[in-house]
Amino acid sequence: MHTMAIENDRPADAPARSSSVTHEEGDYPRYRWVIISQMILQQQLGPLIFSSLGVLLPSMQKELHFGLIELGRLGSARTVGNFVLFVASILLVRFRPIRMFNMFALVLAAALLIVGFAPSYYVALGGLALYSFGVSFGQVPANMVRQQWIAPKEMATVSGVMLALQTVFQMAGLALVPLILEPIGGWRSVFIGNAVILLAIASVWFFTARERITPSYERMRSQDRGLSAAGAVLRRREFYLLGFAVLGGATAFTTNLYLLPKFFVDERHFSLQVAGSITAVIPLGGLLANLVAGVLSDRIGRRKLIIWPSGIALPILWYIMIGDYPPSILVPVAFLTGVFVFLPFPALQTIPLEIPGLSPAERAIGQALQMTISTVGIFFGPIFVTSIAASTGSLRSGLLYLLLLPTLFVWTTIFMPETGRVARQKAAS
Repeated sequence: MHTMAIENDRPADAPARSSSVTHEEGDYPRYRWVIISQMILQQQLGPLIFSSLGVLLPSMQKELHFGLIELGRLGSARTVGNFVLFVASILLVRFRPIRMFNMFALVLAAALLIVGFAPSYYVALGGLALYSFGVSFGQVPANMVRQQWIAPKEMATVSGVMLALQTVFQMAGLALVPLILEPIGGWRSVFIGNAVILLAIASVWFFTARERITPSYERMRSQDRGLSAAGAVLRRREFYLLGFAVLGGATAFTTNLYLLPKFFVDERHFSLQVAGSITAVIPLGGLLANLVAGVLSDRIGRRKLIIWPSGIALPILWYIMIGDYPPSILVPVAFLTGVFVFLPFPALQTIPLEIPGLSPAERAIGQALQMTISTVGIFFGPIFVTSIAASTGSLRSGLLYLLLLPTLFVWTTIFMPETGRVARQKAAS
């Protein structure tokens, strides 16, 4: 048993562990949904704290005694792992993705337990930083698993379903957590409960998950070396454009999702329940977008057409969200905001997997580069906004600076290649 564990953890290109072919090229057995569904569930429950942290802040701040500047650092700690993701991916693609994926699920659970039992602000800060490494590093083996088990014609549809479920969990976190916080014993129980669920999922994955290796996948993987794959990725402008596109939309979204509940409570004088409910409507709009966008993108055979409209609509919608409007107006605007926030992401997640001429490792490293670029904005967003708020006395003044970031959806698609079915058919003809 011990020897087997060591063998499973060896790099994929090690001679002693060269993998044998398990499936033919077009063979996607029904068992794949066992793998895909578990991966989707883990990827939704893992980042749950990322979206619901905003509604936990008032009780955490009261118990751990930290101020507005520390609040910004706590929000940024959720993404610090992405800064080294590109470099780490060069090593991570050399290992078996099934086992690596499960290992980072355990890292997530451990990090959540650290925060749940944290005696001070700095221990909680460290736990959230470790949590960020589990979330970000886990994306590399997850991308490899997706390439193994999801058919190309279903890639955008599955991405849309994954994002749709993510919005369901975001809504649950934002809307339900304020209601159950007191009955379950406070914010610590949320972190501990999430960790226990992740441990259960990791146990099931350990016994049921396996790899799907086709002849072409095995051939390309055996030729891959982390450094050579990274060099190929760095020469592809597509990943830089994708990174900046995500930076624009995700920075505005994650920073607002984190700080809007506090803004509504402190400056609009809404109750925490009302603030959480309004914010939860944003993912509700995203649910509709994710259910439709991936399928629509696959049906029309285009990706860019799903991306750029959000760059026009979001600056207007975010401006209204931080304006002096009653909840009756903010609720429908929040829904529309969610639609346009999430509309581009099924396509943005699919494009790296469709760029022609790349190996599995190059695609995984390319997405790591994309995430590293986008993290610059996501990490500094909360720090930047709370620093301005600390000097001006208003969170709204800080949030105003984020309004134009989503226009990057427009500027990047001008230079981004089309990779959908229509483009592939043209290239083949």
